[in-house]
Amino acid sequence: MNAPSPRPQLRVVMSGPLPPAIGGMASVIGALGQSDLARQTHLALFDTAKKTREGRSLWEGVLARWQLMREWRLLLRTHRADIAHIHTCSGLTFFLDGLLAWSARRQGCRVILHIHGGLFDQFLDSLNPLLRATAQRVARRADLLIALSEDWRQRLTQRLPHSRIAVVPNGVAEPLGTASRDPLAPTTFVFLGLLSTLKGIPVLLDAISQSTGHWRVQLAGNEGEPGFAERLRADITARGLTDRMQLLGPVVGLAKDQLLLQANGFVLPSLAEGLPMSLLEAMAARLPVVVTTVGAMPEVIKHGHDGLLVPPNDAAALAAALDHLARLPREKAAAMGQAAYNKYRERYSVDAMAHNLLQLYGRSADQ
Repeated sequence: MNAPSPRPQLRVVMSGPLPPAIGGMASVIGALGQSDLARQTHLALFDTAKKTREGRSLWEGVLARWQLMREWRLLLRTHRADIAHIHTCSGLTFFLDGLLAWSARRQGCRVILHIHGGLFDQFLDSLNPLLRATAQRVARRADLLIALSEDWRQRLTQRLPHSRIAVVPNGVAEPLGTASRDPLAPTTFVFLGLLSTLKGIPVLLDAISQSTGHWRVQLAGNEGEPGFAERLRADITARGLTDRMQLLGPVVGLAKDQLLLQANGFVLPSLAEGLPMSLLEAMAARLPVVVTTVGAMPEVIKHGHDGLLVPPNDAAALAAALDHLARLPREKAAAMGQAAYNKYRERYSVDAMAHNLLQLYGRSADQ
């Protein structure tokens, strides 16, 4: 009896902002492009990051979108794609990515919409009835939606009825280098993310003012609101906290890895989240974390085991958690960080994410 012939590798086109663009989607796609997913499929990446100048005219924007759609159709055709895997988020981006999905279906591709961002539910809730119906139609016409956590699957199920939704947590690569934490230096927490109100930076500043421990915070990231960094720097100076909070600006690549490997802990006091890449990067660096109970973070962190959870917008609780972690004996803090790393390896590594996606692709091919 002849053995069955092996299934040919699937041909996948994956779209979204590609590195060196900064952000969660770019990090995810860049990592997947170097993972088993790329080795076990014929994977082509398609960059949707904005390339036109700031302050462009409407006509320039229309022309840029027309050219992008033209390049997308050409790639689908020349790559002979089986699956169009489209990373998307809230706002106009979702509807523009809906055009990519429509074009891919016309080419005979199965379409996966991979939804990122901590405000996607609020985006859907804010739409007028016509736009909400359009968004639901875009989602319903996709073969599969991917949510980042079970919490987000439930939120999307409520708002995008009759859509098929699977959960695939984000995955990140381990930092390159070795830990170099000075046991004699003050406890240093690192924050990675947009500098904005939504990320809880004002709450963190209040927490420092209320704390009784001896620790400091390094903030790494772009501005999420115009003028936010300047206002924050002035507030830090006015409160006399220049030795407790340091603004580093955007930190990427090896510099970000080194920042994590030198820190003693991680803090992310967000008011809303999806599944933040920075949290997973901190776990990969064996850091104990202090995060808020929003988005997928309570699904990721077990309080007291691999990190500490605090309510959002609660400076007193945040100060108490950071004080507690700073006062822990270093071996106990290291044990908490190791527990976070073990969970990362099992659930949130790039390999784990690639494995989950390959399983979804295989099931999609069998349907």
